[in-house]
Amino acid sequence: MMQTPSIDAGARVKTRRVYYVSGFDPRGPGYYHRLYKDEARKQAALLGVEITTGPRTRRSEHASVWRVDADWKGHAVSTEYQFLHWDDIVRVNWERNLAKLAWAGFASIVQYARCGAWAQLRRDFRGPFLSSIYPHACLFFILLLALLGGLAATGLVTRAGGQGVAGVAGGIVTAAALCMTGVRLANRTAVFWLLRIYEFVGAWNDDKQRQIEARADALARHIVDEHRRAPCDEVLLIGHSVGSIVAVMVGARLAALARAGEHTNLSMLTLGQCIPLLGMQPRAEAFRACLRTLAEHRDLPWLDMNARADALAFSQVNPLDASGVAGAPAGRPVAQLVRPFRMFGDAAWAKIRRDKMRLHFQYLMASDLPNQYDYFRMTAGPYRLTPY
Repeated sequence: MMQTPSIDAGARVKTRRVYYVSGFDPRGPGYYHRLYKDEARKQAALLGVEITTGPRTRRSEHASVWRVDADWKGHAVSTEYQFLHWDDIVRVNWERNLAKLAWAGFASIVQYARCGAWAQLRRDFRGPFLSSIYPHACLFFILLLALLGGLAATGLVTRAGGQGVAGVAGGIVTAAALCMTGVRLANRTAVFWLLRIYEFVGAWNDDKQRQIEARADALARHIVDEHRRAPCDEVLLIGHSVGSIVAVMVGARLAALARAGEHTNLSMLTLGQCIPLLGMQPRAEAFRACLRTLAEHRDLPWLDMNARADALAFSQVNPLDASGVAGAPAGRPVAQLVRPFRMFGDAAWAKIRRDKMRLHFQYLMASDLPNQYDYFRMTAGPYRLTPY
């Protein structure tokens, strides 16, 4: 059952620190700083408040920072928004050769099928399952269209009196043109982005695990050091999309540190998460250990927010249970359904829902209509996020 996070009227916030972990995205903090600044301005105009986003600076090797000052009709809130870097790891794993990418994507599907994860996706998670086969279906259609177009062009040139060589050349040129057009369309519809996501998570191996675990260690230490340097009223760790997997690893380390006496006043928020994509894989035992730590550590509030319409997220499913870790009996995490169709008028919503990647980023964006879900009220607003 979906629960709604409560707002404690007495839990007013004056200072907040947000640690944001992006999805599998090679774009660094510059993109996300511009996105936050532009969308915060829109949301502030909608709500009739003031939200000012300051310039971006590099705080450390693993964090870029900007300040957000908000005035909620007389109540001032200062937020230090930190973009936690793992985009360098993304770029290292961002295959640019499309032929290699297509083959690696196919290999990852085979791996999912061998370990049984693909059958679980097909059985229990319709949206992520369709998202996993969508890129392969598009590539097959592009190749089929190019082949048929090339054969048709060869036939037309030959029937028009051209020599055999001319017919073959015409077919090759036509097939190549159709392939190039298909690739451009595929880029615009996130086909290759999805392939890279499923390949990165699906082809999980020891090298990837070491990279992410080392970065999670560094990020957890950074968060603890920052809290020692400047305590604040609220600390939020936010993971979006594949970034939710990294956030789980960081959150588990912070939970372990809290047991050792290092308290950071932290709450965790996952948006459009795809945690089971890794959690259901047999080889991801170390990741499931992180999930077990979070399941047991109830002193770290965890709110999981997803939209049914978001085919890239595991909506209306407990990510711990789906990963083989008992979460629901302990009420971990608290789930809230996001309803983006209530954020826009009919025409705007019809356009957004056709663009799956745009819809997947709505968690970080402004709305046209006031709504219960408000990213900027959570990250720059006057109240603490209290999921319980």
